[in-house]
Amino acid sequence: MPGELVHVDVRKPVVRIVLVLLLLAAVVWSYFAIRWYIGNTLAEYFNPAPTDFKVANMAVEFAPKDPLVHWRLAQVSQKLLPLDQQVQAIAEYERAVTLSPNDYRFWMALGTAHEQIGDPAKGEQALKRAVALAPSYSYPRWYLGNLLLRSGRYEEAFKELRLAAEADADLEPQQFNFLWAIYSDNLDALKTAIGEGSERRARFALYLLNRQRHDDGLRVWDSLSGDEKKTNREIGNSMVGKLLIVRRYHDAMKVWNDIATNERYRAEIDHIFDGSFEDAINYGPEMVFAWQVKAAPQLEIGIDPTKSNGGARSLRLVFQVRSNLESLDISQLVPVATNTEYDFEYYFTTDKLESGSAPMVQVIDAYSAQLLANSEQAPSGTTPWTRVGFSFKTSEKTEAVMLKVVRMKCSDEETPICPIFGSIWYDDFSIKRRR
Repeated sequence: MPGELVHVDVRKPVVRIVLVLLLLAAVVWSYFAIRWYIGNTLAEYFNPAPTDFKVANMAVEFAPKDPLVHWRLAQVSQKLLPLDQQVQAIAEYERAVTLSPNDYRFWMALGTAHEQIGDPAKGEQALKRAVALAPSYSYPRWYLGNLLLRSGRYEEAFKELRLAAEADADLEPQQFNFLWAIYSDNLDALKTAIGEGSERRARFALYLLNRQRHDDGLRVWDSLSGDEKKTNREIGNSMVGKLLIVRRYHDAMKVWNDIATNERYRAEIDHIFDGSFEDAINYGPEMVFAWQVKAAPQLEIGIDPTKSNGGARSLRLVFQVRSNLESLDISQLVPVATNTEYDFEYYFTTDKLESGSAPMVQVIDAYSAQLLANSEQAPSGTTPWTRVGFSFKTSEKTEAVMLKVVRMKCSDEETPICPIFGSIWYDDFSIKRRR
């Protein structure tokens, strides 16, 4: 269908009047739109600092019906005006919530302002409105919880603070600070305030350890059931690490046993874990109280299932070092009793072992890093299974010793290399209290 052109005769008075009115309407609309845009832009991007009071007022003049500009003016007023003049800030916040009643930010600001001038009832009402508008957001609940906390309504306060921390994990440490400040002397009330979840209680125990409140953290940890402790194994592992750093080895052993995935992996005082290398487990950092074995260049370390002193397996080291081997990384942390004498023994055998510095075994105080005792270097050549035994005594602070297979440095400026060749096997490590 061909298009049709509509001709308008602008010479008619009525048409001219309509066009003029439309043009005036466009001009008026553009004027207010531009004013709103300028006011909104000023409110959006200016920094509410003392020098910007004029800018805030200018934004309100340009866009008096924009809630954002009233919010900004209220912020500046709240910062600059003395407490007895804060009613002006309140008025601007109320204007903002009137213009935009569904924006939680404006209600939240109004609530905190009311509390600041000493009207917590109105502050609570406004903050609860903010929470209702944004129930999944952290800060409305956080500010409401703080208001309730300052009002002494602890049960209501910690409910809101807990929900805020669940929405934003960065708030949890501060929430834990509040919990400890209020309930540090009442474990039952503390557990109630933390919440029902075992994970939160486990995290709170770790939080206390991080604050050097080790006994309190362990007390909270012990409030969990056995199954709850195992469910929170990752947190338990972090607690073990914290306790090892501060050298509370017996406590670390207890937490380690709480989260052990297998009864075989439980640590015991006076017991070398897998001293005969019979357990098929990984020897690495994830097993805190087991053998720690790391590979090294030109050194083969592994379990030999064909050679042993008493059982079926042993630890074998095969050296092909033509220059230097800086260190051996074979060790185990063993919990022991304080101020106690021990007899220690192990067995070894060698095959064509040759070096100016052969391996030896040391017992080191884990608390002080002091050497308590050590063996002689393994002899050169080929030797049958040989028992090595010696004694050592722990101090009043010693809760664990470190067993280490080491090789002393034997290179210097004149002799820059110290090779080692051959093999050595270890088996049947044990310690016993001296009678």
